[in-house]
Amino acid sequence: MRVLKVEGLCCENCVKKIDAALAESCVKHYEISLEDKTVSVCDCDTCQATAEEILKDLGFESERIA
Repeated sequence: MRVLKVEGLCCENCVKKIDAALAESCVKHYEISLEDKTVSVCDCDTCQATAEEILKDLGFESERIA
């Protein structure tokens, strides 16, 4: 899994927004951690790029940390 640190991920509403957007995308395997402020996606360039674009569109900044 590739891990993206998501600044601004601070509540359950943020998690719900991200979850809904990712569920409608081509990213099928992902995990959202409110505690760690991360979104993990399957280990491929396409999924990472898609997740980063979705996060950006939702107003979140992200950075790959693993």
